[in-house]
Amino acid sequence: MASAPGHAAPTPGALRARPAAWRSRRRDVVVELARYLGAVSILIVGAVHAQQYYEASFSVVPTIGTLFLLSFVGAGVVGVALLAPVRVLGRRLGDLILALAALGALGTLVSLLISAYTPLFGFMESGYRLAVVLTLLFDGLTTAFLGVFLLLIGPNLIHALATERRT
Repeated sequence: MASAPGHAAPTPGALRARPAAWRSRRRDVVVELARYLGAVSILIVGAVHAQQYYEASFSVVPTIGTLFLLSFVGAGVVGVALLAPVRVLGRRLGDLILALAALGALGTLVSLLISAYTPLFGFMESGYRLAVVLTLLFDGLTTAFLGVFLLLIGPNLIHALATERRT
């Protein structure tokens, strides 16, 4: 392999190291993209729940109304946590906070799916009105994005926590 005048040909070790660095950088980009897209989608779920609570009279439905309000507040907290630079607290602590936030996001999807097929606290969804479709769509996107996020940060986080515990 010829090289340009004045430039040495790359060593075989350098050629192997470059793809590893690219893979690491690509992984970091995917992690951040999944994190931020998950944050936006859960904020949309929260907005749908707020609209249903305040404008669709879910505020008067016992228990479910309170859960809609809590879902709105929880989605806001999780969305902000996912958008915030929590890794300045340290990568392990920041990733732990982000992982817990991502796991918490699954609650609305599970609750909606349960209420579509059986009463949940005396309430059962009937039909697929726009709010239900939007919630299913964005809960599904949240689950997909944050699932990718957790799959990518989870092994390193578990290893770091286990290593820390042993020392």
